[in-house]
Amino acid sequence: MTAHDHQIAQDEESEGSGSGLGAYLPRWRPTSSTDLGLAEKRVLKFVQTPLKLFNTATTFGKIWTLRTNNEVPENKVPLVMLHGMGAGIGIWVLNLDTIAKGRRVYALDLLGFGRSSRPQFPSSVEGVEDQYISSIEQWRSANNLTRFTLLGHSFGGYLATLYAKKYPQHIAHLVLADPWGFTRMPEEKMQIPLRWKLVINVLKPFNIFSGLRAAGPLGPRLVNKMRPDLQVKFTKHVKDVDAVPNYIYHCNAQNPSGEVAFKSLHLELGYAKSPLIDRISDLHKDIPVTMIYGAQSWMDPTNGYRVQELREGMAPVAVELILNAGHHVYADDPERFNTLLSYACGMYECTDNSSSN
Repeated sequence: MTAHDHQIAQDEESEGSGSGLGAYLPRWRPTSSTDLGLAEKRVLKFVQTPLKLFNTATTFGKIWTLRTNNEVPENKVPLVMLHGMGAGIGIWVLNLDTIAKGRRVYALDLLGFGRSSRPQFPSSVEGVEDQYISSIEQWRSANNLTRFTLLGHSFGGYLATLYAKKYPQHIAHLVLADPWGFTRMPEEKMQIPLRWKLVINVLKPFNIFSGLRAAGPLGPRLVNKMRPDLQVKFTKHVKDVDAVPNYIYHCNAQNPSGEVAFKSLHLELGYAKSPLIDRISDLHKDIPVTMIYGAQSWMDPTNGYRVQELREGMAPVAVELILNAGHHVYADDPERFNTLLSYACGMYECTDNSSSN
């Protein structure tokens, strides 16, 4: 066992690369569940905190789970992290060591993403939301978590908000990092010119990362071409420059179950069909909220101030803006993000020992 390997105590599941004739044919897309596992390990070896990686069973499939194995005070509230679209637990590589100081941290691959099961989802907004929220609740129960801080980035922020709305008794603090799904589609954007309607209708059958999968053996290089910023964001800490782009490729070259689910939730131009700004008032009045935005992001930070107005007289809503960050606030300025997240985690500590696991 190498110096890096001893940091990761992993429950290995046998994940074959296929059976029958298909196992012997050249793969058009150079990926498999085994390749994804190796890509994840290549990223996580840069985390110094001891980690435990394992599957958590739910009725919808297995949820791939990361838990820090650090010693923590019993009264510290755990943190649970939900990634955004097209990502997985590996994207928190710049955050885990700092956030895990003094508390237990969990991260999971949402169903349909990363190394979790990729089940079929309903086609309705309500069906997709219910399946995700139920799977997260089953995951919580299986991991014996009573009360925790819940962080969600982008699409993960959308799901974190819905989970907190349905299961407020488990939430000590809701932290949303550049969350997707709050903004209503402006009236003027509903009046789309005919030429653009034709383009949208042509693209409608395709999912977000369809081009990546269609590129076949060129897919890994396509990630570097489309997202050269990934290397810039992560290489200060992740010295293997291709590790994160390689991980992102393998996360998204698999069965696009999660992409299909996400597609059921949004309108043609990326706005949510059922915007959270119209539902956030239903969040329990005692749940504090912190919203962290990147000043250079395409997400609208004014939603944060609108949430403050809508929840006036309820638990506090803090809105933070990271000046030099875009949508990926956790990676664009990890030092500032980690400081804000650590502070948010410590604001509402619970003295009930049963909250920490």
